[in-house]
Amino acid sequence: MTPLAKVTPIRPHAARRSAARSGRPYTAFVLSGGASLGALQVGMLRALYERGVVPDVLVGTSVGALNAAFVASRPQVPETAAKLARIWRDIHRQDIFPVSMRAIMGGLRGQRDHLVPNRGLREQVRRYIEFDDLSEAAVPLHVVAFDVMEGRETLLSEGPAVDAVTASASIPGVFPPVDIGGRRLVDGGVADNTPISHAVELGAERIYVLPTQERSRPLAPAPHGALDVAIYGISLLLDGRLKQDIARYSSHAELIVLPAPNPRQVQPTNFEHSSQLIGEALAASRALLAESDAVPKPAASVQAA
Repeated sequence: MTPLAKVTPIRPHAARRSAARSGRPYTAFVLSGGASLGALQVGMLRALYERGVVPDVLVGTSVGALNAAFVASRPQVPETAAKLARIWRDIHRQDIFPVSMRAIMGGLRGQRDHLVPNRGLREQVRRYIEFDDLSEAAVPLHVVAFDVMEGRETLLSEGPAVDAVTASASIPGVFPPVDIGGRRLVDGGVADNTPISHAVELGAERIYVLPTQERSRPLAPAPHGALDVAIYGISLLLDGRLKQDIARYSSHAELIVLPAPNPRQVQPTNFEHSSQLIGEALAASRALLAESDAVPKPAASVQAA
């Protein structure tokens, strides 16, 4: 990995002042979880950067935390999204979910609390994050994890970046929990797969939501295999939370929900269609953003495909 030139982190208060001086709203990108469907967010990011839309703060959960961490220390330009796209095209299921019979039997016998070791996931995080501590990100970065001991979601804004992002993406029962400061943390998507609430609490006035599936459009046919069913089941349960949050927070900030087209019904554990997902999300997001630019927006609203 070639080191980039050192970038001075922009802290939240400085970002708010900068946004205010430019006459634009304090803007957040909120990136959902969704395993392999995180490829959709690459197309969305490209479309946003092409129109000069950049975040003052990034909030991510699970794979959304990984994508957010990648762009957080890099220039907010289309070329950064292009680099992320190349990485996604090289990822395969076995890189992230190296399921083995030994691991499955260990889980069934109660010898371990997970099916898949997190070595592959951690290696992906370590290879592509350009900072050691979350607080060093050039664009303020916040990732959501779930504390299994206290039974509540937690927002991580500082601390070891690799550990934090790995924890945020550690699907419970699939990956082992990550210990950070005496806490056992797992995938933040367990409680909040699209953390709009945290962006609002951080003061965002305009929030671009980057989901990984269309609302009210579940995948079909139903997935097969224990790993596929487990991850898909979690995504269905959390879809209701997204709908509620959009309704709840549309009066607090302007919400722009980008489209997450998936006409091939790609499953969240299938990494073989990243190029198509990126391209479809890019085209759909370009169309939505072009349309929204032509329509005057109220102070607080919801726009979606």
